[in-house]
Amino acid sequence: MKQLKTLSYFWHFGTLIVLMLMSSTLYAEELSFQQMQKDVIPYYFYWKGKYLIPSTRFPGDWKVDFDGRGTTVSEAIGYGMLITVCMADADPAARVCFDGLDRFRRHFPSSINPIFMCWKIPRNEKPTADDCATDGELDMAYALLAAYQRWKEPSYLREAKELIGNISTSLVRSDYSLRMGDWNSEEGQTRPSDFMPAHFRAFRSATSDPIWSKVEDRCYATLKGLQSAFAPGTGLVPDFAIKKDGCWVPAKPGFLESRHDGDYYYNACRVPWRIGWAFEATGDARARSIVEHFMRWMTTKVATPDRLAAGYRLNGTPLGNSGFDTACFISPTGVAAMACDNRLWESEAFQYALRSRESYYEDTLNLLCMIGMSGRQK
Repeated sequence: MKQLKTLSYFWHFGTLIVLMLMSSTLYAEELSFQQMQKDVIPYYFYWKGKYLIPSTRFPGDWKVDFDGRGTTVSEAIGYGMLITVCMADADPAARVCFDGLDRFRRHFPSSINPIFMCWKIPRNEKPTADDCATDGELDMAYALLAAYQRWKEPSYLREAKELIGNISTSLVRSDYSLRMGDWNSEEGQTRPSDFMPAHFRAFRSATSDPIWSKVEDRCYATLKGLQSAFAPGTGLVPDFAIKKDGCWVPAKPGFLESRHDGDYYYNACRVPWRIGWAFEATGDARARSIVEHFMRWMTTKVATPDRLAAGYRLNGTPLGNSGFDTACFISPTGVAAMACDNRLWESEAFQYALRSRESYYEDTLNLLCMIGMSGRQK
């Protein structure tokens, strides 16, 4: 596999001026990338100790605790595989955990395409007839490629290619839009937080399949269209989008998960991370344009990252009951800021991330974003 392209900016250690607003006074502190990478390590071990738990049915296997009671989901397994491979240089046991997560997912095949993992596994780990979720499969495939790159074990590459091939046939439509899972047979439905251009670029490199360039192009075009038509002043995108009269539009309330399915909410909050990560991995100007549109509004809307609300209308109006700070909305903006060379915002988001302690979803996204901001991603 060709080594994934990464900007040289990511991989050498310079110094970064970290600016923090304290009591209305601006203070400066030098922080090297080496220091940022070191700062992530204690948070990783906090996350690992709280959320990475052994399987109750399969000795030696691992899962990520989704609800504090032992339930897990494919999204969580994908995140866990990404995290452990990215943090392997800091944890001698990371590969054991990665392999345990990978074995665990294979015990629970989707009822539609058995190459995929069914999306939710109960705490007792009894077999369940369920289908897959696209985001988990994409992260698992990407993590396997990263594992091959790190550990040079050919079985990781073989497994990744099998998974990528099935994703291309089962989760990509003829117009190169992404289904939300193998269950999603309807046309014209998608979830922008599943748009992972860095993954698609790596899939193309690993398989030489041109479909992944077309998927990448479709995702960028969809995001740009949603921003231009429905959020020209903010750059925000919705949790879900549907096709209407040949164009992608925000989903109606209650489309799939909540009354906020057409808002910037708990799915779409991941988009700045995914697209910021893509820019840092590939240098694609389309990625930077998307996050710049978002960050122009974000940095004029609030003074500091910790003032962000937990959800917005696409016009920038905070949602009701969103007046609190949470890492799953704040930390992704740090990765977007990094892609935009906004060192002040990135630094403040990184400092917030180091302090944050919440629940599975928030803490996991927080750690992934710190991995992104510190240049540990593959």
